[in-house]
Amino acid sequence: MKYFSLTALLVAILAFMAVAEEPPPRGGVGKVTIITDPPNSQVFLGGEDLGKSPIVEREFKSGRHTLVVIDQGFELINERFNVWPNKVNTFGGKTVIPKGHIRITTTPAKCIIYVDGEHSDQTSGAALTVRNLDAGDHVVRAECSNRKSVEELVKVEGEKTIEVHLDASGKKK
Repeated sequence: MKYFSLTALLVAILAFMAVAEEPPPRGGVGKVTIITDPPNSQVFLGGEDLGKSPIVEREFKSGRHTLVVIDQGFELINERFNVWPNKVNTFGGKTVIPKGHIRITTTPAKCIIYVDGEHSDQTSGAALTVRNLDAGDHVVRAECSNRKSVEELVKVEGEKTIEVHLDASGKKK
């Protein structure tokens, strides 16, 4: 009896999951609202160019579609979007450009800076900001006027400036 109850429960759960994954019917019309933060991103639904966000209660054919949001040449969203007939179907999300910056200060004050092995610039007593780096890990190296060098692995995040201090003074902290 226990096994029968457990089996019945499992069948009910699987049936519910199958219904929950069922795509919306085609042939109807629903409304779509696409809001991005920040606004003014290019929106495509089912391959159709809907224009710049926000898109508010625009009629669209029902069914399962692909939603693509592009901003500044970057595809920021690419996901399945269901349009149910006779409903307002809404997507709202923050879009983040996958580029960030590193603001570098050094000790000593004058150092040549390399990012991922490539010469970027130098610190000449002031901070150096290396801009528009791909989000992800980067190796930042400082070769300094005291003939010492130091490097650090830095994780860049989209639309953020990461502060890094490289100390090549040789002094223990």
